Amino acid sequence: MGVKQNLKSPSVQDLNPVIHERSRLAIMTYLVSVREASFSEVKGELGLTDGNLTLHMKVLEKNGYARVQKALVRRRPRTTYQVTEKGVRAFQEYVALLEKVLGLNRRPHPERA
Repeated sequence: MGVKQNLKSPSVQDLNPVIHERSRLAIMTYLVSVREASFSEVKGELGLTDGNLTLHMKVLEKNGYARVQKALVRRRPRTTYQVTEKGVRAFQEYVALLEKVLGLNRRPHPERA
């Protein structure tokens, strides 16, 4: 007997729910592109409220996808966010699965090539 293959097509339900939420997807997309950003940079770029950004960053940090660093700069608090390697991998897997769900990784038909 041969090895059973998983013939199930990928679906939207298979997408990582931590990343799939709209605000967290935006945060991850931004952080993967810049690797590190301040609270105000992320907030301004994505148009999130203070509380919303803080809430979503806590979820990403809890799952190991982002790192939060707090420091005092000229006696003022500064919060910086960094995407982790685990976060980059999870994001890449998310994008790859999304491409499969959308059929973007299909090989073109020879007559279309």
